[in-house]
Amino acid sequence: MYRILIIVTALSFFLSACTVSRSEESNVLNLTEYRDDEALMEHQSDIITVMLRGKVSLAAYGDYHAVVRGVNVWVVEYPETKELKIKSGKNGWWSMTVVKPRGTVLGFSFVYEKKGWIATKSNVIPVTDEDNQDLSMQFLDPQLYSGLVKPGVEKILASMLPPDSDTTFRNAVVVTLGKSWASMHDDRLPHGVAGATATVIPGAAGPIYFDETVKPNPAYAQSSNDGGVAWINVPPGEYTLTATRPDTEFNSVKFVIKDTDPADNIVLYIASPPDTILSNDSSYP
Repeated sequence: MYRILIIVTALSFFLSACTVSRSEESNVLNLTEYRDDEALMEHQSDIITVMLRGKVSLAAYGDYHAVVRGVNVWVVEYPETKELKIKSGKNGWWSMTVVKPRGTVLGFSFVYEKKGWIATKSNVIPVTDEDNQDLSMQFLDPQLYSGLVKPGVEKILASMLPPDSDTTFRNAVVVTLGKSWASMHDDRLPHGVAGATATVIPGAAGPIYFDETVKPNPAYAQSSNDGGVAWINVPPGEYTLTATRPDTEFNSVKFVIKDTDPADNIVLYIASPPDTILSNDSSYP
């Protein structure tokens, strides 16, 4: 495996081209040329390989440990990753190797898609020189989506908007306001921070907070200990989202909503723990 990576990296650097390569053992994305960024070009002589690994969890009521196999994973910023045909395995895990200039930070928005399911895009997750093997995504069961989520959200919209408003559900951004240790890889629940307020997105309905039963509840003015927050029908644009609570610090997450996303069947935008809005609150429960 190591020899394969070295050969691929050397060839890519010699040809001075940005290529996508595969081996029998892993999915390799080679990024060895940045034609539009002189600062990154300065790092071309120092190449590093980074391992990315994540789990696709089934977002449905029931088994918290349920996963989804056969989910295609690709990166919006590098659409050539579709050719790698990265898929989650029977245990829900997927992996890819990125060959990149050392010292650069890349933004990856992962898309998760499977035939018969709606596609989901992650927030923009930084890829540094360190391996990241704790990526996660909550992937929504198609029957749950069509039978409960979509009609439920449209009912919520009807209760929030003026009469005769368009209440068609087009998309949703969902994050978790979490404890510092919150993660889909950690069995401790609940992992949310109660009593926090999230960023307002102009033109969208929300923020709508999830209650203690993990359901969006427009009657809530702040987060519950579930920590879930949603914004409905978010216009195209780039959004940096965070939260506030007295004596608490939160990080932020960035989402990019494109007007071309519907063509890729992208309906949900989810920041799953640990790559979500986490606080400096380390308490449990």
